[in-house]
Amino acid sequence: MASSTTSLLSYLDLKSLGFWKILAIFFALLNLKQLPFAWHLRIISGLFQHIPWTSRPLVDVPSIGPAALFRPLILASRAAPLECDYNLHKSNSTYFADFDIGRLHLLIRLCHSGIAKTGLDLWKKEGEKGPRQLGVMMGGVNMNFRKEIKPGQAFEMWTRLLTWDRKWFFTVTHFVRKNTVKPKGWLLQPWRNKNRDKSIQTQQQSSRMRDAKGEDDTTGAERKALEKTGPHPAIFATGIAKYVFKRGRLTIPPELVLRNSGLLPPKPSDHETPPVSETPAMPIEGDALPTAGAAMQNLTSKNAEALVDEALNDPGIGDQNAAGEDRWDWDRVERERLKGMKIAEAWTKTEMLGEMFDGEEGMALGKYWDIP
Repeated sequence: MASSTTSLLSYLDLKSLGFWKILAIFFALLNLKQLPFAWHLRIISGLFQHIPWTSRPLVDVPSIGPAALFRPLILASRAAPLECDYNLHKSNSTYFADFDIGRLHLLIRLCHSGIAKTGLDLWKKEGEKGPRQLGVMMGGVNMNFRKEIKPGQAFEMWTRLLTWDRKWFFTVTHFVRKNTVKPKGWLLQPWRNKNRDKSIQTQQQSSRMRDAKGEDDTTGAERKALEKTGPHPAIFATGIAKYVFKRGRLTIPPELVLRNSGLLPPKPSDHETPPVSETPAMPIEGDALPTAGAAMQNLTSKNAEALVDEALNDPGIGDQNAAGEDRWDWDRVERERLKGMKIAEAWTKTEMLGEMFDGEEGMALGKYWDIP
């Protein structure tokens, strides 16, 4: 009897152990983004997706030219249960990790060749001394939340270049409800356009049938969208970030990197590089452009800033192969840049908040502890 009882308990324990293993694996699969080192794996995955060894051919950005400059890159994801807070929606702190991945994909796809070429050119001009690679450093990030993302809900990150000045490279990311917004086409993934063409043909056939019946071809949702002004109703949140390109302590203007990436059209001789946006002056030693050459320890006596200016004043080869009739000349690129700069300059003024920190000058409410 005792032997039978022991065997039964042992059987139940094994069954129970197997159940909990399956449950643990299922829980881990639901929360892949929150597992240890998951962020690093997502970064590595982003790098591999833009290497031209896949079965589907990758279109080079320079072959598209300036037409690709302000176009969004779309990245799909989902809100993992562990990303959600006590309100049962995606916690605001978790948006920034997804924000990182979206910006990484955009920078790699648009600027990887320009970053490498710029670093190599400056290294050669300095007599093969100093750092050979450029660094990309984040200078700030901001997020506005509009709608909640529920546990398990799928979403897309639409990331694009917003604008740039002599120092900063600004990007914007929209968190959008998945499969509710469709682009007109795909510049870098031509195989997707085949599916798009089939969808358009189906829509056109449906439209012709409605016209023949005398029916209104506009759906209720489309009518509401046409009547509505303001942000797109599918947007969950929108974030803006700014980056700076560095070679050692020297700041490299984004225009130089974009040109070496084949993204800028020929530059008019009378156009000057845009100045740094009107940001409150809180300089870090060696960070300001006018003193960058003197601050770099690894450079020769030659003025490093003059090398950057020399490269910027070179008109370059420009737009060798613009995408079809959608031709982007310098005036069109500049209009789009200035439109984005209005938003960027308004955001950069928030840096004045640092001046409101009074530190030792005032009293504090108290000091508490958190889990280290």
